[in-house]
Amino acid sequence: MLNLQWKNIWTDEELYKLQISTVSKFLKCEDQYAVEAAVEFAKYLNYKGLNSDNYPLFMEMLREENHNVTDALIGDSNAFDFFKQIQPSYYLIDYCFKLLYQYYPGGVYDKTLEIIFGILYRNYHRAKEGYKLYPLTIENLNSLGKFLDKSKKQTEGVNRFILDILGDIAEYTSRFGDEADEEINKIAAHAIAIRNAFFDRRLDMSNVLPEEILVRKDYKKSAINPRKRVPFKDTKK
Repeated sequence: MLNLQWKNIWTDEELYKLQISTVSKFLKCEDQYAVEAAVEFAKYLNYKGLNSDNYPLFMEMLREENHNVTDALIGDSNAFDFFKQIQPSYYLIDYCFKLLYQYYPGGVYDKTLEIIFGILYRNYHRAKEGYKLYPLTIENLNSLGKFLDKSKKQTEGVNRFILDILGDIAEYTSRFGDEADEEINKIAAHAIAIRNAFFDRRLDMSNVLPEEILVRKDYKKSAINPRKRVPFKDTKK
């Protein structure tokens, strides 16, 4: 841990560690002051613009998931298309799934999910190429499917994005004799099963997804807002 006691000489390395420590603390958005700092930093990133050199920092801003930060980060841009100019990479896709693993259904701002689903959609729209870049697992698909909300229509909220991604993945199968890849077929079958569970009124999502990942939260109840801010209203409703 960095020793912050007064000293006569600070090395460049110590100053760098102090900067990183300070930024890391306010990015956690644990109180109103931290949220305010994170929002202003997000505004600065938006002003500088997203590019292939700084996109990991944009993704890092989504880690603690605060809707104020997300809004500041994307500004007037369309969330789903926000990363459109960034070429998908193993790192980027892996980071997306790591975020989805840590998020709870209902515990995430829709625009935050739209950013992530936009990245995944563009990678798996051509599922064969997307799979080569980042081979999928059952756990990956579960982390997508858990955000489907059967109380809403297929075109509402993030449902349409998830269903489109799963639909593209479901179409990628291997059927050719000795070259058949059972793992690919298993993934495609699971994508179909998740979609069917959403559309079939007789089925619950727990029929195809582990119950423990379907625990829902309400991000509006736990969200920390900056001081003197008009109460947050969900524009999706």
